Amino acid sequence: MIDIIHIYHSFLVGKSEERPPNNEKFHASSSGSCYRKQFYSYYDYPSDDKDDKSLRILDLGTTVHERIQESLNQWWKETNGRTINPNSIGKTEILEIENMYIEDKISIPSLNLEGSYDIGVSTSNNDFYLWDIKTAAAYKWTTMFGRKANRVAGSSDNYKLQLGTYALGIEHKYAPNKVHMYLLWYNKNTSMMREQIIAPEWVTKAYEYWADVNDILAQYGKNFEDSEVLMPGISPGSPFADWECKYCQYSSICPTTVNK
Repeated sequence: MIDIIHIYHSFLVGKSEERPPNNEKFHASSSGSCYRKQFYSYYDYPSDDKDDKSLRILDLGTTVHERIQESLNQWWKETNGRTINPNSIGKTEILEIENMYIEDKISIPSLNLEGSYDIGVSTSNNDFYLWDIKTAAAYKWTTMFGRKANRVAGSSDNYKLQLGTYALGIEHKYAPNKVHMYLLWYNKNTSMMREQIIAPEWVTKAYEYWADVNDILAQYGKNFEDSEVLMPGISPGSPFADWECKYCQYSSICPTTVNK
């Protein structure tokens, strides 16, 4: 009859190929990634094709993002942004939301950086609330929210850097008094959801990370492959963790021996 699995795969391949070129920009969503990987992406090196399973996993994450964002758009229309202040203590305080942002773009020219964040709201007291949606399978969920013995320190640090990067962009674009940051987790196995508060220190850490990346760019540029600070498996930050090489879309062109 018809091969539905093949049709779905071909559809996902086509969607993945719609991504525009990077045009020598770094992307906020890659915060905390291997330094060498950043430059492969920055200069639009060809990436490896994703297998069927990887494409479906990414599509599931996209679907969760879109449904959550759709629900917020509907809530915004129905309530005009009046909600309870989550930071009020001992009293009920109505927080007036002035604007809601979905997939709002940010740009920081001094860091050659751009991106778009999942959810943001600005309030009448000039605070900004920022959420990034993440889907996680059972193991990842356990490393963060499972029993203490099963938790892994630093398991979501790259996501915290990503949020810190978005906060930098929001500060540059809107100049709020304060940015409150949250990771919104969705468990792909159980459909449980958790909200994780992210400390303000990750904004500074994000700036330091991207400043380091831009220092390497200024020093080596297109000659980054010959850089002594980007020797894969030898130089700190290339990669930061061994698992990066296992799942990297540039593994076929990178000379790393990690996980090979």
